[in-house]
Amino acid sequence: RRIGHQALKNVYCVGRNIFRMLNRDELLVRGHPGILSTGCILYSFHFGLWELMPYTLCKKGYNVGVIANRYHGYSSSLRARFLDHLLKKWRSTNGVRVFYKESALEIVRFLKSGGVFGMLVDGNEFYQKYGKAEKLARLCHVPLIPFAAYREKGRGVLHIGCDIPSLVKERPLDYVWFYRSR
Repeated sequence: RRIGHQALKNVYCVGRNIFRMLNRDELLVRGHPGILSTGCILYSFHFGLWELMPYTLCKKGYNVGVIANRYHGYSSSLRARFLDHLLKKWRSTNGVRVFYKESALEIVRFLKSGGVFGMLVDGNEFYQKYGKAEKLARLCHVPLIPFAAYREKGRGVLHIGCDIPSLVKERPLDYVWFYRSR
Protein backbone atom coordinates (compact mmCIF):
# COMPACT_ATOMS: atom_id res chain seq x y z
CA ARG A 1 0.00 0.00 0.00
CA ARG A 2 2.85 2.40 0.77
CA ILE A 3 4.45 2.03 -2.67
CA GLY A 4 1.34 1.46 -4.80
CA HIS A 5 1.97 0.98 -8.50
CA GLN A 6 5.75 0.83 -7.95
CA ALA A 7 5.58 -2.41 -5.94
CA LEU A 8 7.48 -4.45 -8.54
CA LYS A 9 10.21 -1.84 -8.77
CA ASN A 10 10.39 -1.90 -4.94
CA VAL A 11 10.90 -5.69 -5.05
CA TYR A 12 13.68 -5.20 -7.63
CA CYS A 13 15.45 -2.50 -5.55
CA VAL A 14 15.20 -4.51 -2.33
CA GLY A 15 16.48 -7.62 -4.14
CA ARG A 16 19.46 -5.66 -5.47
CA ASN A 17 20.18 -4.38 -1.97
CA ILE A 18 19.96 -7.88 -0.48
CA PHE A 19 22.38 -9.12 -3.14
CA ARG A 20 24.89 -6.38 -2.18
CA MET A 21 24.45 -7.17 1.51
CA LEU A 22 25.10 -10.87 0.89
CA ASN A 23 28.23 -9.98 -1.09
CA ARG A 24 29.55 -8.01 1.91
CA ASP A 25 30.44 -4.87 0.00
CA GLU A 26 32.27 -2.45 2.31
CA LEU A 27 30.71 1.00 2.49
CA LEU A 28 32.21 4.47 2.21
CA VAL A 29 31.66 6.22 5.55
CA ARG A 30 30.21 9.75 5.53
CA GLY A 31 28.96 12.10 8.20
CA HIS A 32 30.46 12.11 11.67
CA PRO A 33 32.29 8.80 12.31
CA GLY A 34 34.43 10.44 15.05
CA ILE A 35 31.47 10.36 17.41
CA LEU A 36 31.61 6.55 17.41
CA SER A 37 34.92 6.34 19.28
CA THR A 38 33.43 6.61 22.79
CA GLY A 39 30.49 4.29 22.19
CA CYS A 40 26.96 5.01 21.03
CA ILE A 41 23.72 3.58 19.76
CA LEU A 42 23.29 3.78 15.99
CA TYR A 43 19.69 3.42 14.86
CA SER A 44 18.03 3.15 11.49
CA PHE A 45 15.20 1.54 9.52
CA HIS A 46 15.09 -1.49 7.23
CA PHE A 47 16.39 0.78 4.51
CA GLY A 48 18.95 0.27 1.78
CA LEU A 49 22.02 -1.74 2.81
CA TRP A 50 21.36 -1.73 6.58
CA GLU A 51 23.06 -5.10 7.22
CA LEU A 52 26.40 -3.69 6.00
CA MET A 53 26.75 -1.10 8.79
CA PRO A 54 28.20 -3.50 11.40
CA TYR A 55 30.47 -5.22 8.87
CA THR A 56 31.86 -1.89 7.62
CA LEU A 57 32.49 -0.45 11.09
CA CYS A 58 34.13 -3.67 12.35
CA LYS A 59 36.47 -3.58 9.34
CA LYS A 60 37.40 -0.04 10.42
CA GLY A 61 38.30 -1.26 13.92
CA TYR A 62 35.18 -0.43 15.93
CA ASN A 63 33.72 -2.80 18.53
CA VAL A 64 30.24 -3.33 17.06
CA GLY A 65 27.19 -5.20 18.30
CA VAL A 66 23.67 -5.45 16.96
CA ILE A 67 20.34 -6.61 18.32
CA ALA A 68 18.42 -9.18 16.32
CA ASN A 69 15.19 -11.12 16.53
CA ARG A 70 15.33 -14.77 17.47
CA TYR A 71 12.84 -16.49 15.17
CA HIS A 72 12.70 -19.78 17.06
CA GLY A 73 11.34 -17.89 20.06
CA TYR A 74 8.12 -17.57 18.06
CA SER A 75 8.24 -20.99 16.41
CA SER A 76 9.85 -24.19 17.64
CA SER A 77 10.29 -25.50 14.11
CA LEU A 78 13.60 -26.85 12.89
CA ARG A 79 13.48 -24.30 10.06
CA ALA A 80 13.25 -21.36 12.53
CA ARG A 81 16.18 -22.68 14.60
CA PHE A 82 18.24 -23.20 11.45
CA LEU A 83 17.44 -19.66 10.24
CA ASP A 84 18.53 -18.23 13.63
CA HIS A 85 21.78 -20.16 13.48
CA LEU A 86 22.48 -19.11 9.90
CA LEU A 87 21.70 -15.42 10.51
CA LYS A 88 23.77 -15.28 13.70
CA LYS A 89 26.74 -16.89 11.97
CA TRP A 90 26.47 -14.52 8.99
CA ARG A 91 25.95 -11.39 11.11
CA SER A 92 28.79 -12.16 13.52
CA THR A 93 31.55 -12.24 10.89
CA ASN A 94 34.50 -9.89 11.52
CA GLY A 95 33.75 -9.87 15.25
CA VAL A 96 30.28 -8.29 15.23
CA ARG A 97 28.49 -9.24 18.46
CA VAL A 98 24.89 -10.36 18.07
CA PHE A 99 22.56 -9.71 21.00
CA TYR A 100 18.95 -10.67 21.60
CA LYS A 101 16.33 -8.86 23.66
CA GLU A 102 16.94 -11.27 26.56
CA SER A 103 20.56 -9.98 26.76
CA ALA A 104 19.78 -6.60 28.33
CA LEU A 105 22.59 -6.71 30.93
CA GLU A 106 25.14 -7.77 28.30
CA ILE A 107 24.01 -4.92 26.04
CA VAL A 108 24.42 -2.38 28.87
CA ARG A 109 27.93 -3.70 29.65
CA PHE A 110 28.82 -3.59 25.95
CA LEU A 111 27.71 0.04 25.65
CA LYS A 112 29.41 1.12 28.87
CA SER A 113 32.67 -0.41 27.59
CA GLY A 114 32.58 1.89 24.53
CA GLY A 115 30.84 -0.40 22.05
CA VAL A 116 28.90 0.78 19.02
CA PHE A 117 25.45 -0.79 19.25
CA GLY A 118 23.22 -0.97 16.18
CA MET A 119 19.47 -1.37 16.14
CA LEU A 120 16.60 -0.89 13.73
CA VAL A 121 13.72 1.04 15.25
CA ASP A 122 11.04 0.58 12.64
CA GLY A 123 8.17 -1.84 12.76
CA ASN A 124 4.62 -1.24 11.73
CA GLU A 125 5.57 2.45 12.06
CA PHE A 126 8.93 4.14 11.37
CA TYR A 127 9.81 4.84 15.01
CA GLN A 128 7.97 1.96 16.70
CA LYS A 129 11.01 0.88 18.78
CA TYR A 130 12.71 4.27 19.09
CA GLY A 131 11.55 4.73 22.70
CA LYS A 132 13.50 1.62 23.72
CA ALA A 133 16.63 2.94 22.02
CA GLU A 134 16.21 6.30 23.73
CA LYS A 135 15.78 4.67 27.15
CA LEU A 136 18.89 2.53 26.63
CA ALA A 137 20.94 5.56 25.55
CA ARG A 138 19.89 7.47 28.69
CA LEU A 139 20.64 4.50 30.93
CA CYS A 140 24.13 4.03 29.46
CA HIS A 141 24.91 7.75 28.98
CA VAL A 142 25.72 7.31 25.28
CA PRO A 143 24.57 9.31 22.26
CA LEU A 144 21.76 8.03 20.07
CA ILE A 145 22.73 8.61 16.44
CA PRO A 146 20.81 7.90 13.22
CA PHE A 147 22.51 6.12 10.33
CA ALA A 148 21.57 4.98 6.87
CA ALA A 149 23.35 2.68 4.45
CA TYR A 150 22.41 3.04 0.78
CA ARG A 151 23.65 3.03 -2.80
CA GLU A 152 24.74 6.25 -4.42
CA LYS A 153 26.08 6.29 -7.98
CA GLY A 154 26.88 2.59 -7.81
CA ARG A 155 28.80 2.88 -4.52
CA GLY A 156 27.63 1.85 -1.08
CA VAL A 157 27.53 4.66 1.51
CA LEU A 158 27.19 4.54 5.30
CA HIS A 159 25.95 7.94 6.44
CA ILE A 160 26.35 8.58 10.18
CA GLY A 161 24.13 11.32 11.62
CA CYS A 162 21.74 11.58 8.68
CA ASP A 163 18.05 12.42 8.38
CA ILE A 164 16.55 8.97 7.82
CA PRO A 165 12.94 10.05 7.02
CA SER A 166 14.24 12.42 4.33
CA LEU A 167 16.30 9.62 2.79
CA VAL A 168 13.30 7.29 2.77
CA LYS A 169 11.27 10.05 1.13
CA GLU A 170 14.00 10.57 -1.53
CA ARG A 171 14.48 6.81 -2.07
CA PRO A 172 11.17 5.13 -1.14
CA LEU A 173 11.95 2.01 -3.15
CA ASP A 174 14.93 1.18 -0.91
CA TYR A 175 12.72 0.81 2.18
CA VAL A 176 11.26 -2.56 3.10
CA TRP A 177 9.12 -3.96 5.87
CA PHE A 178 8.11 -7.58 5.26
CA TYR A 179 5.80 -8.49 8.11
CA ARG A 180 3.69 -7.28 11.04
CA SER A 181 5.76 -6.45 14.10
CA ARG A 182 5.84 -8.87 16.99
